[in-house]
Amino acid sequence: MDVPFINSGALSRAHYSLVRKVESAQSPQAADQILLSEIDGIRHHLTIGGVSLKECREKLIMLLYCSMNLTRVNPGELAFALPHAVNLAEMGQTLRDKQLAFVFCTEVMPPNHELQLMLVNTIRKDLESSSTPRICLALSVLIQAPNDDVVPAVQSHLQALFMHKSISVRRRAYLAYHSLLRNDPSRLTPLEDAVVLRIQRTLPSVDSCAMAAAIKLNRTESINDEVNALLPIVWQRLGHQSQSLALLVLRALRKAKLSVPNIGIALDIIKHTSDPPVRVLLREAFLVLSSVSAEAIQECQMQRSLSPVACIRRLLTSKDPNNQYLFISCLDCLSPTLWAGTLPGTTAILDEWEVQEVIKLLDSHDRLVRKTTLRVLQAVDPSLVEAYSTQLLHNLPIGLTLSAKSEYVSRLLDVGELQYENDGEQYAIYLKDLFAVAEGDTQGRTEDMSVLEVGVEMILTHIREFDVTSRISCVTALAVSATELDVRIGPTLMVIISALVCEYCGKIATSPLALLQGMASRLVSYGDAQEAAVTVQDACLLSMLRMSAECNEIPQTISKLVAEISQFSGKRIRNRCNLFLTYCGQRNVLTSVIAQAPSSSLPDFLGALIMYQSDATGASTPVHFKSPSAISGPSPGSPSRANLSPGKLRYEAYAAPQAVPSLRHILSPHRNERMGSRTRSSSRASEISLAELSRTITPGELTIVAAQGPIQDLSEPDHVQNPNAPPSEDLASRVDLISLDATFSEVPVTVLTPEPDFEEVWDAMETSNFRGWCESSMDNIVRLLQSLQHSMRVIAVDQPPFEGELKVLVVVPSDSSLVEPTRYAALRLRESEEESCLWRLRCDDIELRTTIKRLLEDI
Repeated sequence: MDVPFINSGALSRAHYSLVRKVESAQSPQAADQILLSEIDGIRHHLTIGGVSLKECREKLIMLLYCSMNLTRVNPGELAFALPHAVNLAEMGQTLRDKQLAFVFCTEVMPPNHELQLMLVNTIRKDLESSSTPRICLALSVLIQAPNDDVVPAVQSHLQALFMHKSISVRRRAYLAYHSLLRNDPSRLTPLEDAVVLRIQRTLPSVDSCAMAAAIKLNRTESINDEVNALLPIVWQRLGHQSQSLALLVLRALRKAKLSVPNIGIALDIIKHTSDPPVRVLLREAFLVLSSVSAEAIQECQMQRSLSPVACIRRLLTSKDPNNQYLFISCLDCLSPTLWAGTLPGTTAILDEWEVQEVIKLLDSHDRLVRKTTLRVLQAVDPSLVEAYSTQLLHNLPIGLTLSAKSEYVSRLLDVGELQYENDGEQYAIYLKDLFAVAEGDTQGRTEDMSVLEVGVEMILTHIREFDVTSRISCVTALAVSATELDVRIGPTLMVIISALVCEYCGKIATSPLALLQGMASRLVSYGDAQEAAVTVQDACLLSMLRMSAECNEIPQTISKLVAEISQFSGKRIRNRCNLFLTYCGQRNVLTSVIAQAPSSSLPDFLGALIMYQSDATGASTPVHFKSPSAISGPSPGSPSRANLSPGKLRYEAYAAPQAVPSLRHILSPHRNERMGSRTRSSSRASEISLAELSRTITPGELTIVAAQGPIQDLSEPDHVQNPNAPPSEDLASRVDLISLDATFSEVPVTVLTPEPDFEEVWDAMETSNFRGWCESSMDNIVRLLQSLQHSMRVIAVDQPPFEGELKVLVVVPSDSSLVEPTRYAALRLRESEEESCLWRLRCDDIELRTTIKRLLEDI
C-alpha cells in the first residue's frame, strides 16, 4: 500500500497500519500470522469491555477484513464479536452503523445461533420504524438471509408494508415475503392477493413493484390470469406509444403461459415495434411467443395474415451487428415450422437469398451470433451443421497465427458442443478428430506448437456441464489416448487430458498405473524451452503425482525418467520434478492432500499440495502452476523471495586474508572521464571489517563500490607500485574486494551526496505510477539501468524500505547551465522463480520515464 493515510480511506491509523503490514508480508503464512495476531488483539480488546459504538464499528470492519484475507481461518471463529455486532445493530444511531452490523451478522452468524432471536427483534423494530431507509435496510436483510425463525415475528408487518406509500418499501416487502415463504406456497396467498389488488388499482398504469412480484409468482394461476388480462388493456388503451408499460407486462409473462387470445396482441406488438429503437420490446415479444405451441401461433398467423418473421426480415440485410443479432435471436425463439416450410402444406417465409444471408452469419466476428445461427440451422436441418463442421475440419489452413488458429478451433468446438450436447463419448471422439487435424502432422512438430488456451477453457467448461455419466464416459475416452503410445497427442489436448485425469482419477475405468506410464513416456516429446512445452510438462507432472495416490507402487523407470528430465529442464519444471520425486511414493501424504483440497480439480490439488509443503517445512514454497486460464483457476499466492540467491548474483568475495588491522581508504577519489569534470565524492570510503570482506556482496553494495570509479581505475596496490615499500604501509591495497565475472568498468555511476531517501522520493511521485512484468532477472535489470549513464543507488532486498524488493533510485542531476531541478526515477523489483520479475516505476519526468519503460519492456 503506497497510498498516504489521508487518501487511503482507512478508518484509523490502526486500520491503515494493518493493511500496510498485510500487503507488505513476504508470504501468505506471514500475512496470516499478522491477521491472526490482529484478531487476537481485537478479541482481547472487546473482552475488556467499555467499547464505544465508534470503536465497535472500526473493530468489526477490521475483523471482516481479516476474515476475507485469511487462508486458513474460517469466519465461525469470529463469533466472539457477534454480541457487539448485534448491539450495534440495535443501538446504532446512523444507517451506516446498522448496515455494518447487519452485514457482519449475515457473514458470521450461523443459522441457529443463540443471538439470532435478538437480531430478529431488532429487524422487527426497524420494520415498525417511520424511517423509510431503516425499513428498506431491514427488508434487504430479510431478502439476503431468509430465516424460518423470523417469519412469525415479521409476517404481519410485511403484509402491512404491501400498501406502503414508498415504491422502494413495497418492492422490498414483496420480495422479502416471497424469499421467506417460497418454500411453503400455501402461505403465499396474501402476497398473491396483494399483487392482484395492486395491479387492479393501478390500471391503466403499471406498478413495477407488483410486476416484479408477479414475475416471481408467475406459476400461480391467479397472477397469470391477471397479467394476461393486463396485456390487452395496456396495449389497446395506450397504443404502441407506451412500450415501457407493455415491456413490464411482457417480462411478467415471459415464464408464464401466454393465453391464446394474447398471441394476436404479441404479433401486433412485433408488427409495430420492428424498428431498431425498440429492440428490447421486440425481443421480449418473441420470448413470450417461445412459450406458446407452434400450432397456436400458426393458426393466429393464418387468421391475421401476419408472420412475425416477415416483420423482422429487413433486419437481416442490415450492416449493424446489433440488428443482425436481434434478427437471429428472434428467429431462434420460433419453431422452424413457422418460417422454414419444413412441414407439408407450409410455405417458407424467407426467400432463397435470405436463407443464404442467414448462413453467412456463420462467419460473423461475433461468437454469440455464430452460436445462435448454428442453433437455428440445427433446428431446421441437422445435416446443415454437420456439413459446415466437415467443411471447417477438412479445410483447416496451415501456418495460421496463434490467435487465428484459436479462433478457427473455437468455431469447431462450438459446433461440437451443439451436436453432442450431452453425449460424452461422442464428444470425446469429436475432440480427438478435431485435434488430430489441428495438431496433426500437417501442422508441424508437436514441440513447436502452442497451447490453445481458448480451446482448453471451452472444453473443460463444456464437459463440466454434462451429467455425471456422460462426464465419466467422456473423460475415459480421452484418457485412453494417453495410454496408446502410437497415437499423437498435441499440447492442447494433452493439457486437457492432464486436467481431466487429475480431476476424475479413481472414477474412470482406465488403470491409473497405465495412465501414469503413458503420460510419463510422453513427457520427453514436450521437452523444449518454449513456454507451451513447459506448460504441458507442468500439467502432466502434477496429474502424474495425483495418479500416484491411486497406485500401490511406482515403477523405478518412471522415477528415473522424471529425474532425467529434471536435469535438462528449466527451474519451473525442475521444481515440479522434485515435487513428484518427493511425494510420488508417499500415498498417505497424497491422500491427506487430496482430502484437504477444496475440489478434485488440478489447481485445487496443487494448492493443497503447496499448503502441505509449506506446513511441513515451516516456510513458503513459491511454486507456480502457469497454465491456460481454464485450468489455472484461483491458485494460492506465492510471494517472491525475500532475498536474492547469492549464487544467482555471482558476486563472490575472495578468501578472507590473514588478520590485519582495519582497512581504511580502500578506494581513492578520482575523476570520471565519461561524466565530464564532476568530481566523485569519497565519503563512502569507510572502515570495513574482515568479516564484511568475506561475505557475499549485495547488488546495493556493489553499486556503491562501482560508484567510486571504474574498476580498472582503482589505485594500484602499493606493493605493486613500490615493491620495496615497508610493511607498515596501509594494508588496504593488499586485499581485492570482489571478483566479478562481468565488470562494471564501462558503467560509471556517481555517488549521491547527500543521498535522497528512497521512500520519500517514492511517496512524492504517487501520481505517476507504472508497473509491468519483465522476463529477466533483477541483476540483469540493474546492469541495463547502469547503461543509461545516470547516477544510481541500489538498496538490497533485505534493507528497508519495502523489504523483499530490490530498490533502485535513478538520479539525473540538474545542469548548472539550466534551471531544471534534479530528476528522479524510483524502481521497485520483486523477483519470481522463473528468471523474471515484477517491476513498479514512479517517475514524474516524461523523458526519463519513457526511457526506462522502453528499456524494461524491450527485455
